[in-house]
Amino acid sequence: MKVKRYFTLVELMVAMTVFSMVMLMVFMLFSSSMMVWRKSSQQNQIFENARMAMDLMSRDLQCAYYEAGKTPFWFKPATTYVAPDKQYNNPSLCFMATTLVPPNPYCQSKTCEIKYQLYGMTFGTKNANDGWLLRSATGDSKSDGTDNLYNASTNPTGTLRYYNFYTVRVRGGAPSTQVFTLDIGSSDAWENVIPYVTSLTFECNKRDGSVITGYSPATATTSIAPTAAASPFPFSVKINLTLLDMDSWNIWMAKIGSSASEPAAAATFRKQRERQFSRMILIGERGQ
Repeated sequence: MKVKRYFTLVELMVAMTVFSMVMLMVFMLFSSSMMVWRKSSQQNQIFENARMAMDLMSRDLQCAYYEAGKTPFWFKPATTYVAPDKQYNNPSLCFMATTLVPPNPYCQSKTCEIKYQLYGMTFGTKNANDGWLLRSATGDSKSDGTDNLYNASTNPTGTLRYYNFYTVRVRGGAPSTQVFTLDIGSSDAWENVIPYVTSLTFECNKRDGSVITGYSPATATTSIAPTAAASPFPFSVKINLTLLDMDSWNIWMAKIGSSASEPAAAATFRKQRERQFSRMILIGERGQ
């Protein structure tokens, strides 16, 4: 007759302890693997975002349209403005291009007014556009299919008004017509391209390699006549783009908090984690 043997309390406790340790090790391994996967995924996303943005800007610049004295090219370097114009602090490019990405399917022509800028973040004041590379494309038709070509008598609400070398300014002001602006006064609304951008700069060069300094109005509403001497159409453009991954961006924002300027600790954290990408776009001769 077999004698039934039961586990003692000590044996059960030892077994449970060993099982708990094994499960803890499995959990730690799984958690570590998930963290590595998440970090790797976000790093891959940085490269994917950079590739997408660079490809889009490169195609638009390589398809840029220019006719001396008629179509403007506006390179605005970094400037300093007070609120509410801080969104325009960063460098911007505004030009005409036969783009592969028109604003809507109703555009009969792919020649559009193209604008690029990084939204000028104001420390201490959070905005939904902070860290976004923005693009504006204005075509010959609106999203409802109606005409979008500006004409003072027949279509004064049209925003595509590029073919007269109009004056440029950051926003608003008078006159309200015949302008090339960074706001939606002369273009369709800005659209988000990629997030978590910490820096976007452009280096415009002439054929001889000399630098085009660009120009910026003294104030947001000051108008400037874009003469060929003031802002010549470039022979080449170098794009410098700097990005963070999502987690690093959120931590960076938390370190900034409500500060009116970037704290030293936040700046150090950002510089250690951001990645910079550069691309040189050769435009060549376009009648400049």
